[in-house]
Amino acid sequence: MKIGEKLKVLRNLKGFTQEEVALKLKMERRSYSNLENNTTKIDLSRLCQIAAFYEIEIDTLLNFTSKQIFEDFLHKSNNLPSENTLKEDQVFFIEQIKLLIDAFSEERKIFLKIVEDLKIEIEKSR
Repeated sequence: MKIGEKLKVLRNLKGFTQEEVALKLKMERRSYSNLENNTTKIDLSRLCQIAAFYEIEIDTLLNFTSKQIFEDFLHKSNNLPSENTLKEDQVFFIEQIKLLIDAFSEERKIFLKIVEDLKIEIEKSR
């Protein structure tokens, strides 16, 4: 998963809009959106700022897994409304997993396209 996709998952898990995160990070919403869409690279100082905003270590931000997402951001989050029922929490978690699956699906499509292109090139060379 690319860093932008991780930022989107974190933001959604915390219940923030792009505008809210951008405001907290003192940047324009469009600039933050570019980070989430992986159209802009993130420098180290911005990465530190984002990790601090989400109250996590940079290493956690760069290397988190879906298991860590669930444990660290759903169970321990104080930003989720306290009136959420178990059913609402389950629906929320499933939505976040769908985001992860979509990200993996895109990477899989790219991989399959590369394999198909290689296959065509190999057949041409025969």
